[in-house]
Amino acid sequence: MKSFCLLVLFFVTQFVTQNVFAQEDKPKSKFDFSGYVETYYSYDFNQPSDHLRPHFLYNFNRHNEFSVNFASLKASYQEENVRANFALMTGTYAQYNMAGEPNWAQFVNEASVGVKIVDRLWLDIGIMPSHIGFESWYGMDCWHLSRSLMAENSPYFLTGGRLTFEWNEKLDIIFWATNGWQNVQRNPRNQSIGFGSGVNYRPIEGMEINYANYFGNESPQPVYRARFFNNFYLQYEKNKWGATFGADYGIEDTYFSFVNHWYGVTASVKRDLFEKFILAGRMEYYSDPRGVIVDQGVKVSGGSLNLDYIVTPSSMLRLEFRQFYTPDEAFFELPAARFSKGNTAITTSMALRF
Repeated sequence: MKSFCLLVLFFVTQFVTQNVFAQEDKPKSKFDFSGYVETYYSYDFNQPSDHLRPHFLYNFNRHNEFSVNFASLKASYQEENVRANFALMTGTYAQYNMAGEPNWAQFVNEASVGVKIVDRLWLDIGIMPSHIGFESWYGMDCWHLSRSLMAENSPYFLTGGRLTFEWNEKLDIIFWATNGWQNVQRNPRNQSIGFGSGVNYRPIEGMEINYANYFGNESPQPVYRARFFNNFYLQYEKNKWGATFGADYGIEDTYFSFVNHWYGVTASVKRDLFEKFILAGRMEYYSDPRGVIVDQGVKVSGGSLNLDYIVTPSSMLRLEFRQFYTPDEAFFELPAARFSKGNTAITTSMALRF
């Protein structure tokens, strides 16, 4: 903990030095220092006694308490042929997404070094954001206060080596070799490396088309359980409107050579209102009946509506209403002391980027 506090102090000192006392005529630094803080309060009308919202959520998942979802301090270094990123983090995102990692890794959000091999081709190694999906751990970069079911149950980050080929200003191609499905360290009994690839295409201004996949063994050896996962999304923004459609599909074999599968779909629309307000709605469905990704298995549909207020270009206040429904009675209601098919929550958050 002492080392962690010293690192935080170093980040803050460097940030102040670079941004407050820097002179205007000073050459641009190769270093960049930034921070992000997102706090929230969520009320789940099922009133869970352990203060935990449904088990398939890893962000904004504490009921009836004020909390920090994600806070980070980041340092970046950029030269023509070399780059590096290092970020520390805390919050409930880190607590629940990194629960299975060693203690030292639970505070690390990013840690990577990259070199340019040839023009437009980069090799980066370390802990880095995943190439899967359109949502981020930075809430202000997402259309909705909470993350979609697809995002919550696919990798936010990967640890390994990444080749990024910037074909041109419209097309990027990515290849990964990883320590597995959102792992910093692999299970000691699992000696397999995971692989992934992705294509991001931006044919016209405001449109983004992305395909990403992952292939690997997710079971300790000598058992081999092959997992093949696919993600696709299309996002388009024009004037004051925006729309997104995304879909996941994954398969994994079992001990008995059966094949289990899971999938998810989501659709979002947003609209800028006046000068500082944004309204966004989302519908989604996630099916994992065999519990490949979600413990105990689940089939759940959901919808959400959020209103955002842009306080300043670097800060945002948000309010979201979100509801889930399952065909089975999967949600426990404390007031009635029984299981029900529905779950409803209201969440508010405040975020600041600096």
